[in-house]
Amino acid sequence: MTHAASGVGSAVLDRRRFLRLGSIGAGAVGLGTLGLSACSQGSSAPDGGATPARDFILPGDAEVAAAEAERYSSGRSAAFTLAAAATTVDLGGRRVATWAYGGKAVAPVLRATKGDLMKVAVTNHLDAETTLHWHGIRIRNDMDGAAPITQEPIAAGGGTFDYQFLAPDPGTYWYHSHSGLQADRGLFGALVIEDPDDRTGADADAVLVLDDWVDGLGTTPDAVLMALNSDLAGGHGAHSGHGDDAPTPSHTGAEMRLAKQLVGGGHGRSPALGGMTQHIGYPLNLINGRPPNDPEPVVARAGQRLRLRLVNAAAETPYRFAVAGHELTVVAVDGYDTEPATADAVILGMAQRVDVLLTVRSGSWPVVAKVEGRAGYASTVLRTTDAVPMRDPDVAGRIPELRGRLLLESELRPAEAVRLEPREPDRDYQVELIQAGDRYAWGMGGRDAGGLFMKPGERIRITMRNTSPMWHPMHTHGHTFAVPAYDGLRRDTVNVLPGTELAIEFDADNPGEWMFHCHNAYHFEAGMTANLRYVR
Repeated sequence: MTHAASGVGSAVLDRRRFLRLGSIGAGAVGLGTLGLSACSQGSSAPDGGATPARDFILPGDAEVAAAEAERYSSGRSAAFTLAAAATTVDLGGRRVATWAYGGKAVAPVLRATKGDLMKVAVTNHLDAETTLHWHGIRIRNDMDGAAPITQEPIAAGGGTFDYQFLAPDPGTYWYHSHSGLQADRGLFGALVIEDPDDRTGADADAVLVLDDWVDGLGTTPDAVLMALNSDLAGGHGAHSGHGDDAPTPSHTGAEMRLAKQLVGGGHGRSPALGGMTQHIGYPLNLINGRPPNDPEPVVARAGQRLRLRLVNAAAETPYRFAVAGHELTVVAVDGYDTEPATADAVILGMAQRVDVLLTVRSGSWPVVAKVEGRAGYASTVLRTTDAVPMRDPDVAGRIPELRGRLLLESELRPAEAVRLEPREPDRDYQVELIQAGDRYAWGMGGRDAGGLFMKPGERIRITMRNTSPMWHPMHTHGHTFAVPAYDGLRRDTVNVLPGTELAIEFDADNPGEWMFHCHNAYHFEAGMTANLRYVR
């Protein structure tokens, strides 16, 4: 069976109808351009010695194919095509030059069903190499899209790559470029894996992709990175003696001046995230690629139980989400079911997904994703079929639910069916999330950061100690972990607040080489990343 991509829009999908149809060195951890390393393996060295010879399982090895063969298969396939290309998008009347997959500010939603074989043919029409990462999927290692570890990058100027993998777990996921800051343009989209046995009671669902936007609005993501730390981009920024706004081989003086303004406007603060929230004051925030002055409404029938699949595709912005006049019931995070929990508002860190249910009330209702801790918001409208369109849908982000009951991720609990079985860890690692003084240089250090090794079948615990002044949404490729402090809540991206420790646990059941990093795109580029490596 072959599915076509659906436009993101805000289209409500009747789920019942759909189901009927349908390489970073092992011992080194980057910290900006400082070249710091954390090579100690501590007490968790795989074979007990200080420098044991290790037989690594690589992306193309037989164990990777064997793990894929063990996954559930529906016997169906879902085929899609994506083309990365330079384009011009309309952002509420502003014509903006950027890069995208589908010619819009957010790529099409890809939908398949649990166990389907995903076949995605990607063509790269950009003038730069690219890759495509399938975020949150328990994917085979050679399809993870993290060059140069799991594949060679897709060549510029017409290069192609065919991704083919089983999607064994239902839920809300997403896909994005994993090359530099390309995902802070328009190279991302949502991926929904339907569950034929869904028991949430949802009559329909809609996908809402939240995003911060800077590209083409007078500057670029790469200019912003240079403004944060000129060493990272290898250019002529504030610390090079060439002047704050001097043009570079890649950026004009005007682009650098605006980039400096965006990173010089304060950091924002949020008690819910432990203090400072972000460095970049994005000029625009979007829902499904549309700004507040040009929303595409979510249209549903009054009385329907509507599932909103929320995806934070932002590079650096956390959002507080609410719907005017409606209570939210959280039923899943990062693709895994939770015990239902009610709230007026929820916070999503970058790369996190939250599925909420609501009973649609008759009328037109503002839907707001407020930038957490500082000015800015994205918005759209929930409208029933019997209601007239809102005369002024741009409500400046002011709805009372944003100040109502806030449900923190630490308060969520996993559904019983998705809990990891209790088990003592075979390896217990310790890492630190660090910043180099007051420079924009971030990393992972501590006893074990350069030696996160594991053997198939082991239970792994990693305790993250955040000694930096900021929160970090930490993401593991290829694995969904449990958070013991949250009674085993399942996530693939969890927010680690400043001055705290947080442990994650997972089973080493997906062999290969995997990235483990902060999903603040600029922290990642500035060095906050390590590797998870399987050994025989």
